[in-house]
Amino acid sequence: MATPIEQIKQRLSIVDVVSSYVSLQRAGKSLKGKSPFTNERTPSFFVSPDRGTYYCFSSGKGGDIFTFIGEMEGVDFKGALKILAERAGVELVAVDPATRDTREKLLALLEDATRYFVIEIKKAPSVHTYLHERGVKDETIERWRIGYAPLGWRNLKEFLNGKGYADDLIFQAGLLKKPDAGGAGYDVFRDRVMFPIADASGRVVGFSGRIFGQDPAAPKYVNSPETELFLKSHVLFGYDKAKQGIRTYDFSLVVEGQFDLVLSHQAGYTNTVALSGTALSLAHVELLQRLSNNVVLALDADTAGIASAKRSAVVMLTRGMDVKIARILGGKDPADLVRENPKLLRQAVGGAQHIVEFLLAVLRTATKDDRAYKLRVREEVLPFIELMPNHIDQEHFADIVAKDLGVTTDAIRHEVTRITETSKNPQGSQSVPMSSRTPTEKPVQLKRMEDILEHLYGILLWQEGEGAREVNPEDLRKNLEFVLGHASMQSLFDWPPERKNEAIFKAETVYTDATKGGLPRALAEMLQELYLASLRQRLATAREQLRVAEEAGSDEEKTRALDLCSEINELLKDTVGHNRFLHTTTT
Repeated sequence: MATPIEQIKQRLSIVDVVSSYVSLQRAGKSLKGKSPFTNERTPSFFVSPDRGTYYCFSSGKGGDIFTFIGEMEGVDFKGALKILAERAGVELVAVDPATRDTREKLLALLEDATRYFVIEIKKAPSVHTYLHERGVKDETIERWRIGYAPLGWRNLKEFLNGKGYADDLIFQAGLLKKPDAGGAGYDVFRDRVMFPIADASGRVVGFSGRIFGQDPAAPKYVNSPETELFLKSHVLFGYDKAKQGIRTYDFSLVVEGQFDLVLSHQAGYTNTVALSGTALSLAHVELLQRLSNNVVLALDADTAGIASAKRSAVVMLTRGMDVKIARILGGKDPADLVRENPKLLRQAVGGAQHIVEFLLAVLRTATKDDRAYKLRVREEVLPFIELMPNHIDQEHFADIVAKDLGVTTDAIRHEVTRITETSKNPQGSQSVPMSSRTPTEKPVQLKRMEDILEHLYGILLWQEGEGAREVNPEDLRKNLEFVLGHASMQSLFDWPPERKNEAIFKAETVYTDATKGGLPRALAEMLQELYLASLRQRLATAREQLRVAEEAGSDEEKTRALDLCSEINELLKDTVGHNRFLHTTTT
């Protein structure tokens, strides 16, 4: 009998699923449309009915119907399975609670805990009054399932015990503390306003509790400890409810706290997520970048908030994201603005500045001496330009900084290059790590070489399986091995089947009909570019060997390195302007 996954794939084609999100048109063997992941004018999103897969050239995302739904709805595989099963009319057999795995039991326990807190807040009118005073409306309380953990040591424990949950499981869920020596465990959350934190599928995985009483010794906020379900570096508060808003507005609004989040949504910014006391991690950024490449940080305007914004910007800029800062003055936060007047938040977000322009404004206000200002800009702003993988962006912001400082753009470019080449970590007032990459290792350049290699290998696999070939696969294989070397060529053969299939799909999509008989020339140009890049990389390595030999005073090593540099330079001279691969890949 077919599994539910097989049944779903039998009933739903990739075209059925994708066409409900993307308008598709026939393009040879494939169908194409505008990417649902990026804001583009020229269609670069392709679907292969034969392979049951899709690929987006603008974002680099691809996969099958489960991957697509996971990307579009921001859910994991189980969430995608559930969505597609409902659409296909496939019944997912419920699992007996007694046989559920620990993860499912923890999710059920946390859901019951959430219901308990919601029940308890209805018994506490003073908590409702407090929330109303903070500007939170009843519909917001209900939508976000805000609850209350009553004062007492074991209220939640006893409730969950009554539901059949053992203390060990309550402890695993992060809701129970075990005393150091014997005795019964006690609740983590007591006398707190409770905000449930959900994963991308909307399932509660943890909590954040804001103190309600007047205990001066108690911390203002207590968050769930890390558990099997709740990894702080992988969960963004509000992401499950913000997914559609991020797609609609094409940017994420990132705030600091719980009230900032719920009140921003209440004010209409349904694209808001909250850090909730954690630093923005790479996993967080990947979640946001699935939906939009643009982000606005609306964090506290104090020194700590600015430092947090700078740390967050480092992670995002290196991935090519557009990072802006909404400056909120007067010691206020987004929640304060919404409570005072929702228009104030809209003004702050609407006036958000790119991180480079924001830092220039902050430093200009904080630094009176002109030379000191220029030095601080060099140390605190230029490293952000260096992080940008897009050279056009680098040039744009180098020009902005140059005009602000009253210097030439060449001077700024020179300083950015120095930052790129240094291998030292920041000292003193420097706030972001200076990259130790050499120019040939820039991510954008490496990415292009990786793309070319994938294209070449995909074409090779595609042509090997074609009856009517446009190029000779054996010649292409020999040329590719010449450029890469035997070891690197062998590593291509180890690619997993799904990666090979994706490479073939890309090759078919791009080069079927599109080149109009020009595939051999396209191959020759890609082989030439890859070969030149490998020669330049070899030359950079040889020059480094020469530098080391000179510092060590080794004449023998120095001579060897000089000879190698000379040899590679000759190869480069012979190769530039003369494509050795032309006429070597035709059938």
